[in-house]
Amino acid sequence: MPEITAALIKDLRDRTDCGMMDAKRALQETGGDIEKAIDLLRKKGEIKQAKTAGRVTSEGRIGLAVSPDGKAAAIVSVQCETDFTGKNEQFVKLTEGVAQSIAAKAGEPAGLPFAGGSGTVSEAVTALVAKTGENMKIGSFFRLQGNPPCFFGLYLHNDNKLGVLVQIEGSAGGSDAEKTLAKDLAMHAAANAPLGMTKNDVPADLVAKEKEIALELAKQSGKPANLVEKIAEGRIQAFFKERTFLAQPFVKDPSVNVEQHVGNVGKQIGKALKLVAFARLRVGE
Repeated sequence: MPEITAALIKDLRDRTDCGMMDAKRALQETGGDIEKAIDLLRKKGEIKQAKTAGRVTSEGRIGLAVSPDGKAAAIVSVQCETDFTGKNEQFVKLTEGVAQSIAAKAGEPAGLPFAGGSGTVSEAVTALVAKTGENMKIGSFFRLQGNPPCFFGLYLHNDNKLGVLVQIEGSAGGSDAEKTLAKDLAMHAAANAPLGMTKNDVPADLVAKEKEIALELAKQSGKPANLVEKIAEGRIQAFFKERTFLAQPFVKDPSVNVEQHVGNVGKQIGKALKLVAFARLRVGE
């Protein structure tokens, strides 16, 4: 069995906020495997879920852009080695150019024409690497393109390391109400980190893990066996409500969920609006 070091215990506590002895016991029972220790703590009801902190593996910034014709939008993570470089003006321009390139044309970013200058995206990255002496790469990216009329909402956190892109269909998004809606939805997703638009978009392996945990917690409730399944199913439905975009209580008005809020704004302006897609990126994830 690997040694359960103080550093390993601290790492688990940083990700879960659990107590020191709870962290140590969980690591001992799982042979020092942090991911398994998190699952064990959840099954025991000692934590709800792991904190997202600690998943960042590099520095950089998020780029967001809408295509010139307004029919597509992009979000991309451009990574570098140090926070100092991530704030450099040239790196900022590189990130913006990469996002504009992806929004303007579908395809792998490396070979796209670089919107911030001449050559390709790959050549632009290589040139800045040569100038700064620091390694850089294009990380995760998404390009959203739907059926017009549609419009997009963009949100970039003040540290430039978390961004969200949302796509709404049913209008071109010219009114103040629609612009506010788009911004609010993007900020909502930034704060609430939905796993998918609906429960059908949540990865099957994650749903299976949640069901396993829910069933174990239900068994510990002391309820009759015929009620255990119902209790577990109730927990799963609560999980979907908490972690899927359309079902989440809207952050600015929890009395309605996101889907209802979008519908209400549509009614106010006389258009059938629908939130159809989103992408959320954090540098290093």
